[in-house]
Amino acid sequence: MKKLLFSILILLCHLNGYCQQKNGDTYYKIDSIAIDTKYKNDIPLLVSDLTKHCTTDLEKVRAIFMWITENIEYDYKAFNKGDTKVEYPKHKQGKDYGKAYAKWEDRFLKNIINKRKAVCFGYSFLFKKMCSLAGIQSSIVNGYTKQSQREIGILGKIDHAWNVVIIDNQYYYFDVTWGAGHCPRDKNMKPTGFIKERNYSYWCTPYERMLLNHFPSDPEWIRHTTYINAKEEYKNLPLYASPAIPYFTVISPESGIINAKVGDTIHFKIQVSDDYPLQNQIIIDTNFKPEDNRIKYSSDQVKYSDSILNFDYIIKDKRIRELTIYSGIYGMLGFKVKVQ
Repeated sequence: MKKLLFSILILLCHLNGYCQQKNGDTYYKIDSIAIDTKYKNDIPLLVSDLTKHCTTDLEKVRAIFMWITENIEYDYKAFNKGDTKVEYPKHKQGKDYGKAYAKWEDRFLKNIINKRKAVCFGYSFLFKKMCSLAGIQSSIVNGYTKQSQREIGILGKIDHAWNVVIIDNQYYYFDVTWGAGHCPRDKNMKPTGFIKERNYSYWCTPYERMLLNHFPSDPEWIRHTTYINAKEEYKNLPLYASPAIPYFTVISPESGIINAKVGDTIHFKIQVSDDYPLQNQIIIDTNFKPEDNRIKYSSDQVKYSDSILNFDYIIKDKRIRELTIYSGIYGMLGFKVKVQ
């Protein structure tokens, strides 16, 4: 798992450069202005400065996304301390709650901007407010995420928040927290720092791609099937490395949990986006050392046709618990393995 997490960090650096070039054709001017825009202790003024050069609502959202990911760091220390609870103002008899809430909201948001730090709720709340000030409808989605192979087959805790934006009855998905950078983690998945590295995988993410490693706690945000069915689908998905979200779709195995016996052959079938920038040697690694146990596939062992990669892996050791697929040196997909 450590190898997969480390390779995700490397892949972020590579893919972010690629995505910056890809996105820059459309948003270069907006991005440049957003990155250089200064906060003058007035959030409505900040939104006005960010969006006055924009001609569409989506451009306004882009400017807001860029500013937040440029200026707000993930507060991993607050997360580790458990200091993430939000205290809303209390309803008091005879008092105008609307005024109390507006005062609390202003203080809460200005504290984020002045400290330049937030956890996921702060990111998504700030994003929602700035969109609202720009005349754009946005909602906060709370839910689950999948960040390690140990989370395959379970939901875990509701511990993350992201956003949905509605423009002309179209839904657009954003994770500003993960878009701002990433946290190295220890063996217990506890964040040990924050690395600022913009990740465009979570800019305007398609609904079906967001569901690869995000799952909402509210059934309102599930539209393609029943909530119960969607939950089971999500639980059993393999681990998708975040920067690989736009590019990879596992067709086979049908579950992220591989049940097998020693000697069984696992057939992998993976759809790869045509614009994926790296099509390197396929490598499969497992959870135990030595690294000689890595399987490096030659070109004749991997069939590539119609954007589909096909290759096999033979289970040769009963100690296998995790299996990671690399493209070159980049960890892309993770599976949990149960050897009978």
